[in-house]
Amino acid sequence: MKKKIVSLLAAALILLVSIPKYSFADEKGKVIFINMNRTNLVSMLHIPTLEHEVQNRGYVGLMNIRGDKGTDDRRSYASMGAGGRANVSTEQNINFEKINKETEKLFKATTGKSAKIISDLSINKSINENVDNGQYGSTLGALGQTLSQNKLKTSVLGNSDIIENGELTKNRNIGLVAMDQYGRIDAGNIDDINIKDANMPFGISTDYNKLIKETKKYYKETDVVFVDLGDTYRLDNYRLNLNDETYASMKKRISNHIDKYLKEVLAMVGENDTVYISSAFPSDLDYKNKRRLSPIIKFKGEGKGILSSATTRREGIVANLDVGVDILNEFGLENKAMLGRSYNLVEKDDNVSYVLDEYEKIVSVSDIRSTVVNGFVGVISISWIIGMIAILLRNHFAHKEKVFIVLKEFIKLGIIMPLSFLIAPIFNFKQPIAIAGGILLTTLVLYLIGRKLFKDDIKQMGFFAFITILVITIDSIFGTYLMQNNIMSYDAIIGARYYGIGNEYEGVTIACAIFALATLVTYNKIPKWIVPILSIIILITSAYPSMGANVGGAISECVAYLLFILLIFDVKLDFKKVLMLGVVAVGVVAAFAVLDIVSGSESHLSVFVNQILLNGPSAIFETFGRKIQMNIKLAQTSVWVNILLAGIGIIAIFIFRPSKHFRDIARKYPVLFKGFVSSMVGCIITLLVNDSGIVAAATASIYILIPIIIISINMIIFEKQEY
Repeated sequence: MKKKIVSLLAAALILLVSIPKYSFADEKGKVIFINMNRTNLVSMLHIPTLEHEVQNRGYVGLMNIRGDKGTDDRRSYASMGAGGRANVSTEQNINFEKINKETEKLFKATTGKSAKIISDLSINKSINENVDNGQYGSTLGALGQTLSQNKLKTSVLGNSDIIENGELTKNRNIGLVAMDQYGRIDAGNIDDINIKDANMPFGISTDYNKLIKETKKYYKETDVVFVDLGDTYRLDNYRLNLNDETYASMKKRISNHIDKYLKEVLAMVGENDTVYISSAFPSDLDYKNKRRLSPIIKFKGEGKGILSSATTRREGIVANLDVGVDILNEFGLENKAMLGRSYNLVEKDDNVSYVLDEYEKIVSVSDIRSTVVNGFVGVISISWIIGMIAILLRNHFAHKEKVFIVLKEFIKLGIIMPLSFLIAPIFNFKQPIAIAGGILLTTLVLYLIGRKLFKDDIKQMGFFAFITILVITIDSIFGTYLMQNNIMSYDAIIGARYYGIGNEYEGVTIACAIFALATLVTYNKIPKWIVPILSIIILITSAYPSMGANVGGAISECVAYLLFILLIFDVKLDFKKVLMLGVVAVGVVAAFAVLDIVSGSESHLSVFVNQILLNGPSAIFETFGRKIQMNIKLAQTSVWVNILLAGIGIIAIFIFRPSKHFRDIARKYPVLFKGFVSSMVGCIITLLVNDSGIVAAATASIYILIPIIIISINMIIFEKQEY
């Protein structure tokens, strides 16, 4: 009996000791989100308290600030709260107020919902604007709504109000992050938080003594506190009214005030709490200088490093639509309608220097991207047109063979350049001049290697095509570092894509691969049965969610590769086989979608599938509607359309002049010609299924038109083919 009592007491003691341990370990802390709008990372770290804290702990990142159909402060705030790109482009449609009896009745009448302490009196206009003009189907206030549904309270403190012409212009955009889907916030102070100060921008300043008291109060009373410091925004707006001395003086005063505030907040929070310090939008000067990523720092525990997310899959780079999702994640919550992803905390001691170095490269690439790419497209288009005109007027040239020798080498640069763009990031150059120089040097070296190894033009072009698709495949397997950092690929500042194979190289993977394989088969370097195996490898690496992750590429490549395989094995095509191509393409995409969801890689494809499951067929129409609109826009504005137009013109001319020329190419180079036909079909498919199909089709056409032009010059000029 005594032993049983002792055992029972011992068990009870163990249970009592264990309960606090596991309870505290699972206890969720609170969240404080502090916005220092219009500030960059360097300016942030000039604040002593923040600099000291970041030296010891914290995760640093740069945030893409893109909204829906535009980029500005309001859209960035709204996208944070929506967890997806949102559209609130009209300032007048945002009207957050502390509710009184009169406005409470008005709010109830217009929304059908009871107001909370702070509510957006114009919420219906904001919602309608987002629904009517938005492309992404994002729901305003998804973050606040999810918190509210789970009995968690939010509060908002501060504003970015300014005084113009003696009148107060209200700016309470921070409410777009905190509100629920009806524009309501549980508590806070957005009105009585500023003081008059003639030494500050617009003659007003945040009352930091009051802000400290209010922060402590609402930290106790609510679960998530959103703070808008205001003064950094006002300073940026007022900058043009100041000289360098007065600007520096005001900036110093603001920095001292913020330092005092942050010292109090960081001393107040508990070990389970999370503090975010961010800038919703860059300064006006940074934005104009293409420095369009905003800083965000997350303090959680004692860890130190950089932020990443499944949205970007790029260390140090995140998106504004990740903010709301990550806040929910701190409470163990999720909203599947939100497209953003929670942060990955990557441990790194040199976090600040790493992020700033990455930013320097990103800005440099973005700065010269349009110049270099436009030049590249211009050279290709002009060289094709000159080549075509020269062929047509061949009988009017003196020393025409010498002219065409030079012209051929000039035209072949179009096949070398995509490979140069892809390889150049290996040098890790950061300055624009160095990046451009690296590309030119790479091009020259590759050209000399090709000339040294091969005298035959087709073998030479096939060599460059083979190396290009080999590098793309290897790069896809190892995380697409080269794709993320090359000048012809996507741009983290634009934010249309952050990882995988971009639209420019999607076209390359279609036609470059086919041309390389066709060349190898033509010169008996590989047997035909190897082609399906290599095609499957390229398809998997370019489309698999954790590698190339290009859905449009998966469809286009699948059709083009399969057609090429059928043609080289002399399979007779009929309606059933053409239908089979479409069915196989759909099946391939479905298989990759299943793999994406099962593996949890959270690529664009799984996001698309989840949107269909949540919203039904409307998500399909929204997505393809957006793709069509983007292609229409690109057709009107993109320089890439010049390549397509030049290519269409050249094909049209070759059909009629010289007579039966394509028939002769098909007879002399049957496998290559079948490759050209397959690649053309791939171009058409990518135009239909990709949101930048014009870009992909243009880059694919490089590997169709250049070989056709070179082959034509050789047959007509050097082999003196009679027509």
